[in-house]
Parts: sequence; C-alpha cells; structure tokens
Amino acid sequence: MSTVTALLARLAAEVRDDVEALGARVLVEIDAGLPELGRDPRVRELLVATVQGSLEGALVVLTGRAQDDVPLPPVAGELARRLAQQGVPVTVVLRAYRLGQSVFQQELIGRIAGSGLGTAEVGDAVRALTAVVFGYVDRVSEEMVAVHQAERDGWVRRRDAARLAMVDAVLAGRGGTVTEVEAALGHPVAGEHLAAVLWVDPDAPDPGRALERAVADVGAALGCTRAPLVVAPDAVTSWAWYPGTGGPVTLPPGPVSVALGGPGRGLDGFRGAHRRARRVQEVVTAAAPAARLPVTTADDLGPLLLLDAGTDLLADRVAEILGDLAIDDEQHARLRDTLAAYLRGGGSLVAAAGELHLHKNTVQYRLRRAEEVRGRLLGDDRLDVEVALLACRILGATVLRPAD
Repeated sequence: MSTVTALLARLAAEVRDDVEALGARVLVEIDAGLPELGRDPRVRELLVATVQGSLEGALVVLTGRAQDDVPLPPVAGELARRLAQQGVPVTVVLRAYRLGQSVFQQELIGRIAGSGLGTAEVGDAVRALTAVVFGYVDRVSEEMVAVHQAERDGWVRRRDAARLAMVDAVLAGRGGTVTEVEAALGHPVAGEHLAAVLWVDPDAPDPGRALERAVADVGAALGCTRAPLVVAPDAVTSWAWYPGTGGPVTLPPGPVSVALGGPGRGLDGFRGAHRRARRVQEVVTAAAPAARLPVTTADDLGPLLLLDAGTDLLADRVAEILGDLAIDDEQHARLRDTLAAYLRGGGSLVAAAGELHLHKNTVQYRLRRAEEVRGRLLGDDRLDVEVALLACRILGATVLRPAD
C-alpha cells in the first residue's frame, strides 16, 4: 500500500469516529444554500439520513474499497423520490451533494495538511482524495438523478392521465360544477379561455419536445401571463386552453400545426371552443400539405367551418363554380387571388388594388381574364365564388385540378 493510500485510509478511520459532527456541518451548509429542503419534516428526516449515509460511503471508499462495491444509501433513493413528487428540480439534489462534497473535502484536506508529510506528498494526497471523492459523488448523483427522473416521469404520467380523464368528462358534458372541475384540473375554467389543438408530424424528430415548444410559442404570441391547461390525447397531439380571449398568432413554418377554435367562457365555452378547434384541425388535415399554414383559426375558415362534405364532393363543387379557374398553377392562382381581393373589398377595384399593391388597371384586366377563364361573368353566385375561392386558399391541391 502506498504512503498516500495508507494516509487516506487512516484519516478516513479518524473521521468516521466523528462522522456525526461532520454531518451536522454539511447540514448547516445545505440549510444555508438550499433552505427549501428544510421545510418538509419528512424531507428533512430523509436528508439527515442521506447525508450520514453518503459520508459513511465516501469514507469506506477512501479506505481502498472499490466504488462499485459501495451502494447508494437506500434512504437517498427515497429522498430523490420524495423531492420528485413535490416537484423539486433534480438540480437541487445535485446542488445538495456538491455542498456536502465541499465540506467533506475541506475536512480531509485540513487533516492531510496537518499530517506532517512533505509538500509533494501533500499534493499527491490531495489529488488522490479529489479523484476518489469526485468519482463517488458522480456515481451517487447519477443514481439519484435516475431515481428522481423515473419518479417524476411516473408522477407526470399519472397526473396527466387524471387530467385527461377529467377533460374528457367535461367535454362529454360531465365532470361536475365549475368549482369541482377547477379543483380537479388545477386550472380556472370560469373565465375566458382560447382553445387550441396542436399536432405534429409523427416522423418529426422528438415530437413531444416539438409540441412543448409550440405550446409555449403560442402562449408567448398570445401574451399569456399564466400557463395554459394542456392535455395529450395521444403522442402526437396536444389540446390546450389558454387564458383570455386571444389575438393574432404568427408562428414560423415547422413540424407542428396549430388550430385555434376561438374564445369561450365557462364550461360551455370550454367545450364549444374546443369543438371549433377540432373542426379547424379536420379541415386543415384535409388540405394539401403545401397549402397548410402553421396556424389556422376558425375565422380563417369562415363558412368552410360549417361544411361537412367530403373533400371529393367539395372539389367537384369548386370545379363547378370556378371552372378552369380552379387549375392548380401559378397563373390561375394569381387570378384567384385577385378575384378574392376584389370580393373582399366589396367589389371595389381601388380596394383590391391597394391590398394587392397593383395598379387599378391591372386588377381590372385580371378580373376580366378570370371571368374568361371561368367561362361566365361574376353575377348572383358571388357567395358561392367566395366560398370556392376560400376552399382553394385553405385546401390547395386537395380541391384544385392538376395543371396539364
């Protein structure tokens, strides 16, 4: 046995005789750095036992025993589970171990310095101590993180399952009074809320994380100061209710699509807004992929929200109303956009020209050309034309005729 190894073993034996006092010093440091750990009596009890068990484990390793032969103190796993159940981040667990490690190393370094060794040997002993202690703390920390994460994941799954069951009950017209629903969900439903459905391409990398980011991005765009209620009916879909009446939401293109169902108030609004969001999702899902927008609202769909026909029937109707104007190419898309702007402007060439940033004569020429391509003048069927144009804009190639 080398001089350094023998010294560390001897010092470990000395410290073991006074390990309770060392544990008390570690607790003082943890209390100062992490006061939240001392508020729950059961957590405090587990923390005291974990500190003592970890100190004894570290001292055993210093005697020369292999680290893998020194198990995690059983009570440490219970502490990690308890903290996970209370929503305490795993970083707090790691911070507590680092504080304990600091006190432990300072104690041993002080004893090494007073051992009477030469400067070179003291340096060797400190380096050996540091390597052993860091190795032990890293291994124990990894095990505690694994226990914490497993417990946290299980707790989240159980909470989410309970929330989803309550949401399903409320959407089905059950669930109890507003007070009972709010208590079960942990979220207010009496006021205004904006319903959203978010879904992600199943082939996207890490779809769960993509949905989490999108839920947060929508909340930021709405200016929400309170977190939304979110449940996941499946692995690629999230239902969300944001506080307030909402506003414009703009997101960059990405793997997640968002359908907003408009605001609602109380339990009836909770249900109705969600039904509208689901209907928006159905229409968007039926659209050609190239036509889909990152965010679609119920207002964007207009009368399409009321249509319950299949897309084949809708495509036939679009072709009947628009004729060759429903051909899917850039030239006919320009004519459709011009005609739609003209109708939105109440039949005003000036309004359409301003919206499209074109000269009035250019708008007038395109309108004549649109009527020629369509095969008939714009007459009493203006409402039908507006709906058909809206279907082209929202659904794209799903209702358009392929260009030759």
